[in-house]
This record gives sequence, C-alpha cells and structure tokens, in this order.
Amino acid sequence: MPTPPQSLFGGPRTLYRGTNIDGATIEPNEGLWVRGRNLNDLIGIVDFPTALWLAWFGSLPTPTESQAVDAVLVRIASHLSQAPAYRRGIEAVADSGAGIVQAAACGLLGDLAALENIALIEATARGLPTHLDFIQGLVSVASTPHFLHAALGYAACGAASTQHAEAVLTAMGAPHIDSLSVRVVDALLVAWHAGFGYITPTVLVPRTAIGTGVTLAQAVAAGFMASGPNHVGAAEEAMTWLKTISAHASLADIRQAVDHELDQPGNLLFGFGHPLFVQDPRPPHIRTLFAEWGFGGRYLEIFDVVCAHVLERKGLRPNIDFITAAALLDLGVTQARWGVGLGLCGRVAAMVAHAIERRDRPAFGVNSKAARKLLATVPVGWL
Repeated sequence: MPTPPQSLFGGPRTLYRGTNIDGATIEPNEGLWVRGRNLNDLIGIVDFPTALWLAWFGSLPTPTESQAVDAVLVRIASHLSQAPAYRRGIEAVADSGAGIVQAAACGLLGDLAALENIALIEATARGLPTHLDFIQGLVSVASTPHFLHAALGYAACGAASTQHAEAVLTAMGAPHIDSLSVRVVDALLVAWHAGFGYITPTVLVPRTAIGTGVTLAQAVAAGFMASGPNHVGAAEEAMTWLKTISAHASLADIRQAVDHELDQPGNLLFGFGHPLFVQDPRPPHIRTLFAEWGFGGRYLEIFDVVCAHVLERKGLRPNIDFITAAALLDLGVTQARWGVGLGLCGRVAAMVAHAIERRDRPAFGVNSKAARKLLATVPVGWL
C-alpha cells in the first residue's frame, strides 16, 4: 500500500486523510479501502452485514456475529412491514410531490424508539453489542429499504425475508428472488457501502450535521438529502437510459444509441467517468464476478457493448452507477428510482460510521487554532 499521508497538523500518520474508517488511494494504485482492506477484496466475498461490522468496528465479525446482525436487520424490517404508522409521514411527503429520497428521509425523522427497542431485545438475545450507537445504526440500515419503498407509494411488502439483501430485493420489486439474486444484491450493497472516506457528499454531510448535536438518525437523513443526479443518482439516470434500448436492438443499434447521446452538445452518458479515478476499480471486478456466477441478461450484454463503444469514442470507463443500473434491470427491477435507492441502502453503513466518529469532535472538526490554520491553507473555491 502507498505511504499513508502525513496529518496536516503534525499528528500521527493515519491510513486515510481525516479518518481511519475508509478512504481512496489514487495513482499509481487507484483503489478504495475500508479499515485497511481493499474494497474489491470484500465485494462478492462477504455479505453486507459482514461489511457493515467491519466498517463500524474495524475487524471482521465471526460467522455467528454476522448471521446475528442479519437476523436483527430482518426482524426490524419485519416489524416495519406490519406497522403502517411509520409509512404515513413518508407517503404524505411523497404525495406532495417530493422525490423518493426526500420522502424516505422523513421516515428517519420520526419516533424510532419502538424499532430501537426491538433491535435492543434482539441484539441482547443474540449476544451482540447493545450500546445505543449500534442499535440506532441497525435501525437506520434496516429501515432504509422500507422507507424508500414507502416513498414510492407502494403497499407494504407482505412476504417475510430471511436476509437483509432479500429484504432489499423485495422492496425493489424484483420478481424472482433466489440465492443468486441475493448474492448479486449483497455484492452491490458492499460495493456502495464505504470506501471514499469523508470526501463524498453522502458521508461528508452526516459528518458535518452531527457536529451540530443532531441525532444519529437525523445525520443519516441529512446524508440522504446530499444525493442527487451527480452523486448516487446517476444510476437512476443510467437505468432510465438503458430502458430506452430495445431488447431486440442489434449491436449497431446499441452503438447508434450511444452515439446519439454522446453527440449532443456537452452531453455525456450518466454512469461513465469518475471525479477521482481514471477508472472506478469496482465495475471490472463486479463484472467478472457476475460472469463467474452465471448472472446476467440482456442489460449486462448491452452494458458490455456500451462500455466498449464509450471507451472507443471518449476514452471513458463505467463507474459503479452504470453497472448497478444494468444489474438491477437484469434482476427485474423496473423502477429506475431504485438506482439511487440501492446506493443509499448500501451507503447508509458509511453514514453511520462516519457520523459516530465525527460526533465527539469540536463543531468545526478541530479547535479554533487548527481551524484557522486549515482555512488559510485551503484553496479558494475548494468547497
């Protein structure tokens, strides 16, 4: 691994800038790291509850601990599906014309005490940690797919799930749920869950918000509100575009559709390029895993053709949004807004970890003397 950066204020060296949770490395070794582990070494290898534990505690859980976390998440989700009161505020906001993310965030602002009590009882019975941060974090994670589902105005899911990834699949309306589809969703959740440190808006905003003294759930809600077409939401745009390509389109037709988008003045395809990386390291790894697992349909075939043509035309490579879009469509998810929804279902794990890490620091993250020194070194226009 590259030499860790020196702290700006002369403190001890840390693996990542500003946090020990996760972060990116750039040239010559572009990569995403969580607690010292390459994210690609986790994607497809561990499930989401295992990745969540690693991000929160800094070590891998035992199989028993991972299974227990999954069971608690499922139990919380089961209670949510039987308690329509949690949906009413979300549905009312959605009916007013708000988007899926804005409406879902409102669910995190309600009274979650009953859910926290269920999580506490389940965690105690299964020998898991029982401190409030852990309990509230589990509630945020388990509630996210349910709140997003409610924001779309659908009736509560009736079928009980046995795994968190299955609950996400059910919320997204996937028509067929089997071990392979659960494995695919687990891989996507892990790919989205962490790796960029504090640099992404959906993590930076919760870190900033909790410094003002808000609750953990409110900090996570703030992170939801930081997603948009240029961050997390590009998968929604990519799904919408992919759906315009006929299932019977020839290779020439697909390339022509790409040319049409790229030839528009100032236009690029959503899901290509990356603000930090020359090549997002996740899509090639995920595409290889899908091939090895025998997963894929018409949209991953289109994905391959589009990627090759965009690389030829513009020298751009796909990011996590584009392969997420293709995978969701091949899973049978038809609602494009789940492009952003899936990303948030994964990213909430990092929001929780970073908000907790940041909470006990001063309101501006450092003391006054350090803040003044930092401000003097930041280029004009950085933020």
